Amino acid sequence: MIRRVARLPEWVPNELKRTIVALSDKWYQLSRGTQCVYAIVGLNAVVFGMWQVPRLLPFMIRRFLHDPRSGLSYTMLTSTFSHREIWHFMFNSIALVSFGSSVADVMGAEHFTAFYLSAGVWSSLASHLLAPLRPALILPSLGASGAVYGVVGATMMMFPRAQIALIFLPFIPMTISQAFPALLAYDFVGAVLGWKTFNHIAHLGGGLYGIAYTEWGIEYWNKLVREIRRRRQEKS
Repeated sequence: MIRRVARLPEWVPNELKRTIVALSDKWYQLSRGTQCVYAIVGLNAVVFGMWQVPRLLPFMIRRFLHDPRSGLSYTMLTSTFSHREIWHFMFNSIALVSFGSSVADVMGAEHFTAFYLSAGVWSSLASHLLAPLRPALILPSLGASGAVYGVVGATMMMFPRAQIALIFLPFIPMTISQAFPALLAYDFVGAVLGWKTFNHIAHLGGGLYGIAYTEWGIEYWNKLVREIRRRRQEKS
């Protein structure tokens, strides 16, 4: 990186060059799992920026907003990178960095990426399939909340005694094994009563997926990786 910075034109301020070197040093000191999490946050930031460009709104609504009535299936994935409001983007980013780094370090970057994407798709699918039970809830949706719920569910399974503090109850210490089931119960009530504040079905789908995947899916992934490596060795 230092060599690359040294090749920059002379008109680039030295302060900027030193900042680039310092940031690159910080980046390479991070674990691969944490780098993966920050990369996802960066991708979310790019999509958030695209939402802020008025000329792109028709494209974003069509391609990055999941509407069960649209007939499009790939938006179940693209919508998980999508945030229109700054508070939504910031909240999910903070939660993803807080919980995702530890999970990504345990799983590894490639495994975590696959897990995160599948959690996002599964949460969207749950909302897609169950929303028709309450027609009033068939609304376009977006956001990484379902995938983040999956990450929090995995964190609870891997680190059940981890201490957390909820934003709205910072003075009450509790373990994630106490807080997350309560959060799922809240979303269950919201889904049954038809609350529209959040996509409660997507939250439930993501959270339960994270729990189930950590319990059974990780072993399946490991078996799959071992089988792929065995076949590669046989071919070589």
